[in-house]
Amino acid sequence: MDIKSYLILNLHQTRYAIAAESISEIFLLPEITLVPEAPPDIVGMINLHGQFVPVMHLDLRFGRQGAQCQPSDSVIIVEAQDLKVGIIVHQVETVNDIDPRYIQHELTYGRELEINRAFVQGVINLDDEMILLLNVDNLIRHPEAFASLVASTEQDTETNLDTIAPDSFYEKFLANATPDTQEILRLRARNLRQESHAEANTDLISLAVVSIAGRYFGLDLAIVQEFTKIGRITSIPCCPHHIVGNMNLRGEILTLVDICQPLNLERSQQESPKKAVVVKVDEVVAGIVVEEVFDIVDLMPGALKPIPVAMNQDTASYFKGMTEYQDETLNVIDLPLLMAQGVMTVNLTA
Repeated sequence: MDIKSYLILNLHQTRYAIAAESISEIFLLPEITLVPEAPPDIVGMINLHGQFVPVMHLDLRFGRQGAQCQPSDSVIIVEAQDLKVGIIVHQVETVNDIDPRYIQHELTYGRELEINRAFVQGVINLDDEMILLLNVDNLIRHPEAFASLVASTEQDTETNLDTIAPDSFYEKFLANATPDTQEILRLRARNLRQESHAEANTDLISLAVVSIAGRYFGLDLAIVQEFTKIGRITSIPCCPHHIVGNMNLRGEILTLVDICQPLNLERSQQESPKKAVVVKVDEVVAGIVVEEVFDIVDLMPGALKPIPVAMNQDTASYFKGMTEYQDETLNVIDLPLLMAQGVMTVNLTA
């Protein structure tokens, strides 16, 4: 039995998996153009490198009404049966190689039609968590799944004839978007129109927003490989305090690093670390210990402001700049510089 790769994604705190072989691209939510008389689950269309691609919202495809979008949502471009479609999800986590022995395809619920089996083709047991395996072909092509959704939509239309339909993507799916947010989504859409993948997304700074010692920090998404929960930690002898230890990440040894000390921070709690951001700088892969992962954001050029001169200059040198997030300060960490200055140095001499 061949081991296959699956993309793990998140929607409303439920984890799903899609076969990685069917995925061609992943990017943050852009501005989407509404299409009149589109199927109920189709949010609209995007221009992807010169090709118009329909975009569905996974909530609507599952028959949930009132689906909304967030600027931090992701769009997964899947290809099946000669058709390319974008799927909106809340968060893309990671790609895992999964042995078929951990996939249960025969599902029984003790009653008929408890869920739509057209979309869920099995359950994956990954790290003692249940992940629903989605059938990409049926997500794109299955017709019967529309029946109840179309019926309810027609009924809503008949009872709300005087309601004015929203005339923009923002009115319908992102009602609370500020002008700055709308400009960022327009810039994302403009970047996606570029013919070359290498030319796309060069105008925005993408960051993972995390909390360390109770404060917001940004990590360059270009060096982030995944977000993970911290399991059993094995201590390493003769290491400095910022080396927390090693953990097993799907068969690979991952060194966990606490960057509080070089950033002159004190942790707000003494509990064992719970989460890590896996980063790769040059050939070094490490897990940066964080308290929480909050968001993925894009910043427009010029959004980063200089670090105040009042900050300790040794500490300030580890930041690329600062901006605002949720009405608080977000400092963007220059992690490659921090790691180059010795945060990963391990002295094994006695």
